[in-house]
Amino acid sequence: MSGEAGSAGPTSGASPFSSLRHPAFARFALGQTLCGTAQFLGGLATPFLVNQLTDSNTWVGASSFVALIPAVVGTPLSGTLADRMDRRLLLLVGLSLQVLVMSVVVGLYAAGELTPWRILLLNFVGGSAASFQWAPIQSMAAVLVPRESLVAAVRMVSITFTVGRSVGPAIAALTLAFHGPGLAFAVSLGFYVVGLGILATVRTTWTPSGAEGSLGDQFREGLAYVRVRPEMRIAFRLAFSVAGLGAVFAFSLAAGVADDLFGRGGGGLGVLSTSLGVGSLLASAFISSRGGRMSRAVLERRSILLYGAGLLVVASSSWLGVGMFGYLLMGGAHMLHGTTLSTSLQLRVDEEFRGRVMSVFLVAILSGIPIGGLAFGILGDLVGLRWVAMGAGLALCLDAVVTGRRGAFDLLDREVELEVDREVEPEPEPEPELEVELEVELEVELEVELEVDQAGGPAGGGADAPNGGSTGPFADLPDSGDDRGQAREEDHG
Repeated sequence: MSGEAGSAGPTSGASPFSSLRHPAFARFALGQTLCGTAQFLGGLATPFLVNQLTDSNTWVGASSFVALIPAVVGTPLSGTLADRMDRRLLLLVGLSLQVLVMSVVVGLYAAGELTPWRILLLNFVGGSAASFQWAPIQSMAAVLVPRESLVAAVRMVSITFTVGRSVGPAIAALTLAFHGPGLAFAVSLGFYVVGLGILATVRTTWTPSGAEGSLGDQFREGLAYVRVRPEMRIAFRLAFSVAGLGAVFAFSLAAGVADDLFGRGGGGLGVLSTSLGVGSLLASAFISSRGGRMSRAVLERRSILLYGAGLLVVASSSWLGVGMFGYLLMGGAHMLHGTTLSTSLQLRVDEEFRGRVMSVFLVAILSGIPIGGLAFGILGDLVGLRWVAMGAGLALCLDAVVTGRRGAFDLLDREVELEVDREVEPEPEPEPELEVELEVELEVELEVELEVDQAGGPAGGGADAPNGGSTGPFADLPDSGDDRGQAREEDHG
């Protein structure tokens, strides 16, 4: 497995904040935090406005669907490009398009022309722009820090998302409750502009490998690379199931949950999303200390169980305080789940495939959310969102139990075990070949001695041999041994 130069291997117990001693990565983390805040702020205001305009969970799910489906298609392309060109440039292009889309949103809302259909169109364009960001963001850490700091840097990237997920909804709660979506969109645009300016100052010395073939061939090569690695396949499967069953309620359908389950509008949505962010912050503190030394298999199994339990808590009551606690649990689970899978993949993948592998990982997440959002939005309008959320929570818990009994979670720790085996138990010498060589050498020596004895006189063999005249290459060996013994006795005498 290749990576950034460095004699030491990645240190799994290092604090994520230790990666900030590298200036380029520190600027990247700050810029990404601001852009993440803008993303979650605008992403929360949009479904709130759609729900306000239509009062329909189907429309809310559809707005999420059209925003994320382009990313499902575009992310594999950006992942392949991230292995062929400057990842920083690719990231800046995607963010610049996001700034343009948010500027149009602010202008249309101010003019009173932001209709549900126009929101869907802008979400589609914004989702297409976002598809150029996900893979470069996940791949940048490996080219900004040395190999021994990679684990800390990967966890720090997860923390930047967590901070954005916490600060963005907190700002959204204030702006939506007192000023409406217009101010939320404007503040989101401001965060985007400042974050883009900081990221533009980041420089890397990484040079892409000279890839040959078309983009399609390169992506198929990446899929073949993943297909033969079961530890990667289980990570992608878990990412899809948790996104489609859990994250969809944490993000896409949160506006419907606040309205249908708790009878609260923008204020309720902001409170639930803030609780989600606080849970993520608490999980970040845990993963930075004792959790960083735990097995990834244990962390992932517990995070899925925690996600399901949090969703069951949310669906169990109409009191907003209970919902806040449920979202707190879901936020912590989301942070642990994402960090565990991302770390497992980042440590396993070869540098030349990093962009493509992480893009497949993101496709699993980005496809699960819109599919789950659209399906559960329709079901929520038919049977009630509370029952749908309860069923999704039970499905997550069942998935964690079944996957754990099959032992599939253990694959997430395979990289650590392989590294230990290579260091402690070197490959043994091929003993069978050595035995053959010794037998050949012994036979040659015996033949040489036989020839010498035969050249020395009649005692070497023939009809006068004591063994009764036996023939063959070893027939005279006892006599030659006796002659040598007599010679030694004469010398001593």
